[in-house]
Order: sequence, then structure tokens, then C-alpha cells
Amino acid sequence: MNKLTLSALLMVLTLGLTACGSENEDENALEEAAENTEQMADDAGDAVEETYEETTGQDESAMGEMQEGVEEAGDEMSDAAEDAGEEIDDAAEETSDAMEEGYEEATTN
Repeated sequence: MNKLTLSALLMVLTLGLTACGSENEDENALEEAAENTEQMADDAGDAVEETYEETTGQDESAMGEMQEGVEEAGDEMSDAAEDAGEEIDDAAEETSDAMEEGYEEATTN
């Protein structure tokens, strides 16, 4: 009976830890899906714009296309820099918290 109870307890603990660990994976998957959806919507919008320009005869010159490409690249670089800044802030905060916890543990024992 004790082995059965212990086995059941270990099973419940294992499932509980697995459930806790999968939340981060789910959040990451949702963020990635949102980014992919945003990229697909941007691509679809660009395709519609290009098609409209071609059918109405308002197709941009090569210089206009290059300018549009440079603007898009600038926007993407700005977004990437902003994301990197946020990640650095998060990492610094986590490091600070970990150092504070380590100091508290070291001084209380």
C-alpha cells in the first residue's frame, strides 16, 4: 500500500511540474504565432499594394521601389532594436533579482 501511495504521489508531482513547465512553452508559441501572423499580414498587404499598382498603371519606378525597400528595412531595424532593448532590460532585471536573492540567502544563513 505504501508503494502504491508513493507512486501516485510521484506521478502527481511529475504531472504538476510538467504542467508548470509547459506554460512558458505555450506563451512562447503564442508569441511566435502572433509574430508570424503579423509578418504574413504585412506580406499580404504588400502583395495587394503591388497588384493594385500594377493593375492601375501606378507602378512605382525602380527608384521608388528602392526607397520603399530602404524605409521597410529601417522600420524592421528599429523594431529589432526596440525588441533587443526590451530583452536586455528584462535580463538585467532578472540578474538583479537573482543577485538580490543570493545576497539575502547568504546574509540570513
